[in-house]
Amino acid sequence: MSSRMKQFDVEVEDKLGALANLCELIASNAINIKAIATNGSGCVKIVTEDEATTREALKKAKLLFSENDIMGLRLLDRPGELAKITRVLANQKININSVYLLGKDSERKETEVAIQVSDIGAATKVLSQLS
Repeated sequence: MSSRMKQFDVEVEDKLGALANLCELIASNAINIKAIATNGSGCVKIVTEDEATTREALKKAKLLFSENDIMGLRLLDRPGELAKITRVLANQKININSVYLLGKDSERKETEVAIQVSDIGAATKVLSQLS
């Protein structure tokens, strides 16, 4: 039901072309982006298919970034599935810091989401009991 991944929180300047520059850096290192989100305050959250190369590219470019463990969850693609997961985590006092869509698999009728939580170990344990 879940897998662990790294989310890179990259600081970028609030100026025209900053996001394009970051995406070009990732592309020039042949790294595929699985998910990307911005919050409008100079932070870009990126999940890639190659954590080690992403880390090295960001370091080489002298960009400020942090890494966070996130959970990739495969949910049935139907109303209420995310509500169920978020309620279970809330009931266990596990805070959700961010959540975003990673992709959909129409054939399997699943949606994959990324969730950054306050306690990934506890969240993994709680959610594994739902399977």
